[in-house]
Amino acid sequence: MITPVSHLNDPDMQAAPAALMRAAERAKRLAEQTGTPWVVRAVPPKETVSTKDTNRPIRKETSRT
Repeated sequence: MITPVSHLNDPDMQAAPAALMRAAERAKRLAEQTGTPWVVRAVPPKETVSTKDTNRPIRKETSRT
């Protein structure tokens, strides 16, 4: 994992990018352990897939726009 570099002037915010990366990594591990689909983007995808090979069908999302 590459630690992002913060260019923010506020010293309290310097650690925010690294903290977000750690949180994302923990969320990904939890999703893998529980068989929950892992969504990477904030906009709902048209279809999601599980991180594990399961017999569950792929769920197709409808557009929310």
